[in-house]
Amino acid sequence: MPRKKIASDDQQVARVRHLNILNILKESPTASIKELADRLDISQSTIRRDLDELATQGLIRRVFGGAILERQNWNEPPFELREILHSQEKDKICRRATEMITDGDIVFIDGGTTTQFIVPYLASKKNLAVVTCGLNIAYELNRLENVTTYVVGGELHKDSHSISGALALAVLDVYNIRCTKALITANAVSAEHGVTNRFLDRIPLKRKGMEISQKSFVLADGSKIGAIAIGQIAPITDFSALITDASAPEVELAAIRALGVDVHVSD
Repeated sequence: MPRKKIASDDQQVARVRHLNILNILKESPTASIKELADRLDISQSTIRRDLDELATQGLIRRVFGGAILERQNWNEPPFELREILHSQEKDKICRRATEMITDGDIVFIDGGTTTQFIVPYLASKKNLAVVTCGLNIAYELNRLENVTTYVVGGELHKDSHSISGALALAVLDVYNIRCTKALITANAVSAEHGVTNRFLDRIPLKRKGMEISQKSFVLADGSKIGAIAIGQIAPITDFSALITDASAPEVELAAIRALGVDVHVSD
């Protein structure tokens, strides 16, 4: 089954520009069209189109000659922009993660923009069951005849297309859900600080996914290795393996290996 393209090439290029514009506006909440065009080395007409689209999404407010960041409290880019960040690395990581999954497995798949890349690679497996809190993942899994999908109910986070909260935890407890493998995502991974996350309210369900699974794997692209976020999901030693890509700093990977954790680096 060919890998689903998350977005067309033109869409990906546009989304990268949008992300760059938002990052500039995070540094300084207002910017002129000329300033943005100069910094990004693109035409002012392209900047105008991008600003119009971002304004339609409610992320910025257009003013004469420029824009103002509308959502100054957002902590990460919108989902549609995050999904193209390090997309090639995420795809390779998920392809490698599929090697950990065998026919008949029951897999807890965490929500996020990394784990959605695994869906096409599951088509070759037989008799899989997947428990997930990611609506984007469940939607794509619904296309696969060989996978039975269970969606954890709870509070929907629109910015991440995922579910969390007390109700989600209760659903897993009420039915005593048990999985053979868990694929967990995080904002940061290090030998010293473990596997950490930026949003505290999403940590309990990640921990629960690990608790109900025989083996847990953390999936993180190289930009997250050696970093630290505010809340710890678990020490890195609680995971059977880290699956990352070749851009991860080797010094940090060596430190993680020294703790007895398997490290799989995708080609």
